[in-house]
Amino acid sequence: MQPSNAVRADRHNYGVYGDLEWEPTEDLLIGGAIRYEDFSDFGDNVSWKVSGRYSLGDKGAIRASYSTGFRAPSLHQIYLSNVQTLVSGGSISNQGTFSNVDPVIREDLGVPQLTAETSKNISAGITYKIKPNLSVSADFYNVKVDDRVLFTGEIGFDGDDSSMNPVESVLVANSITSLKFFVNAVSTNTSGVDLVVNYTNIELGEGILNAALAANFNETTIKGKIDAPALFEANGYDIFNRKEQARITSSRPKSKVLLGLDYDLNKWNFILNNTYFGEVTWQHGSSPALDQTFAGKVITDLIVGYEFSEKLSGNISVNNLLNVYPDELDAKGDVVTDLGGRFKYPWEVNQFGFNGTVLNASLAFKF
Repeated sequence: MQPSNAVRADRHNYGVYGDLEWEPTEDLLIGGAIRYEDFSDFGDNVSWKVSGRYSLGDKGAIRASYSTGFRAPSLHQIYLSNVQTLVSGGSISNQGTFSNVDPVIREDLGVPQLTAETSKNISAGITYKIKPNLSVSADFYNVKVDDRVLFTGEIGFDGDDSSMNPVESVLVANSITSLKFFVNAVSTNTSGVDLVVNYTNIELGEGILNAALAANFNETTIKGKIDAPALFEANGYDIFNRKEQARITSSRPKSKVLLGLDYDLNKWNFILNNTYFGEVTWQHGSSPALDQTFAGKVITDLIVGYEFSEKLSGNISVNNLLNVYPDELDAKGDVVTDLGGRFKYPWEVNQFGFNGTVLNASLAFKF
């Protein structure tokens, strides 16, 4: 960081919100809502929602909704700026991040002012009680986000020493080897299904067992082309390469399944959770041959609690009981993947942690 990177920024906003519900019949509920909000630093937005719920009596309900939404760019996305020195593969580089209000970004490079992300959301589901202690629910959702704010990849020299383009002129003028910035440049579509099964108050020996199964399956895709500022597109720059795109589409599990068991036996309580985290894929910035997929794994957590008295209780928890780790990185000769051997496990995708088994113990006292 440099003194010139210091900034003091604020914003103010106000909003007005209203909603209305109507029951045309005893079993049917229809709702609507609208919200207007105005921000001092980028403009205003009107979003709305309509929803419906049909009761199935004591058995459950059917529900659905459609809404629009928005997310204002955060202050750090607008104002963050710094220059950092990176060491990778034995080479040193200075990477500059420019704020959206910097004249270099807005005037020299033609990057537009950041504005809000907008979305269209639809969901539909059902909850149903098969037995008094056995219930299931299923929900489908689809979220379309337009003008999503993204953090570009590293934009550097084009490798042609015979000429200098406007981007390279900025690099030279600021004594940096690459630059990054935030920009509204991509639209995405996310679809998914949530499934939940609860089976409660199961008599097992002298105790009571509660069981829950929860699962999520989702898919996120990028719609259309990346909307790069004209100057970058004209000079052949890929501002959001394969690696950056993977952060949106494949860096998080597309499936997650949890089986939870909760058993109460006199003063004892036992909780056993088995969570399956689906596979994730890291993509190399330019070479598909260097991509790597990390297999799905099951993480087991165990909590044992004991009630010594009405006021004193304790528990021991073991996270990742079986000491499961993600697949190891296969750098395949590319020093950028594992930062020159400094990382053994994936650091650019989010699946689950690599701390192995973690043991905790605690006491609770009620006054």
